Amino acid sequence: MPRSMTTYASVRKYGDGWFCSMELRSVNGRYCDVSLRVPRWLVPLEDRIRKTVQARLLRGRIDLNIMLDLGEMAPVDFEPDVGLAKAYIRTCEQLSGDAGLSGKVDLPFVLANLKDVIRPRERDMDADVLWGMICSPLDELLDMANSMSEREGENLAADIMKRISGISAMLAGVGERADQHTVRAQEALIERLGKLLEGQALDQARVAQEAAILADRLDITEERVRADSHVNQFRALLKSSGLVGRKLDFLLQEIFREVNTMGVKSADAKISSIVVDIKAELEKIREQVQNLV
Repeated sequence: MPRSMTTYASVRKYGDGWFCSMELRSVNGRYCDVSLRVPRWLVPLEDRIRKTVQARLLRGRIDLNIMLDLGEMAPVDFEPDVGLAKAYIRTCEQLSGDAGLSGKVDLPFVLANLKDVIRPRERDMDADVLWGMICSPLDELLDMANSMSEREGENLAADIMKRISGISAMLAGVGERADQHTVRAQEALIERLGKLLEGQALDQARVAQEAAILADRLDITEERVRADSHVNQFRALLKSSGLVGRKLDFLLQEIFREVNTMGVKSADAKISSIVVDIKAELEKIREQVQNLV
């Protein structure tokens, strides 16, 4: 069965002094677009994370948020800007002397008021170590997302299968009505010719020729055969897995085209009514197919 592109999953994992949480949301999209939000030390792993997600989810607009709290392992140190601190102190002492102000410039004063004298400095952290922290929760997250998309896909496929069966039945009704309509149209043609000739003998060869031309003009056999073939292909594809959404959408377009031609060629009110019903069902199916991978 195909999977739905609509899914959600979240996981949390605690390690030795570190903590990781992930949240994934996906909606339907033409391609597999992955939007990532990660802490700065995971930026070097963004491409690897994105490819892992794309290999598992295949299609959709995917938002993935990863939070990794490294605790004491965080690759951040602090270093003093001694030159800047001395310049501040000299300036303060000069101001104190020149203006006759009292007060003392000490460490608490510097830390409380001159915060830019201590600067953060990031250390490089081994990418393999970081990947080792997130790969397991990421696999679990993608398993959960796929499980939900499979359940949603099964529900969509079941409803679509019912609707496509209804369309198949309506196509059979169109075929029966078309055969009857052709016979009635030929009978009406002969009746009109008889009235025009006012009781004169009909040229049976000419009548047969006109009846054949009318039957050919009203014939929708080719369209019925192609539509039935597309419906059967659609059913088979709906039972398969993998990337089927676009193929199903293409088949729906082909069915729509054949059905529309039937309505135009038949020139029958009843067939036109059935065609309208089929189109309405095709549109409902198309909306659901848009959510399939």
